[in-house]
Amino acid sequence: MANGPVLLVLRENPMGGGVSAEQLRRIGKELENQGLELRWAPSARDAQAGLQTEAALTAAVVA
Repeated sequence: MANGPVLLVLRENPMGGGVSAEQLRRIGKELENQGLELRWAPSARDAQAGLQTEAALTAAVVA
């Protein structure tokens, strides 16, 4: 299994309330349980910065 960070790009705050936020927290927790590091990006601009600075990304999840 790859061991680099996973970039999660989403408009909704995963620590906020609501069903969508809860689902995002579950996905993030499962990725962490699998031994992956998470990087959260709340906007396209932040995601682009992360993609330019994180050379070892394993995956990106975009919502």
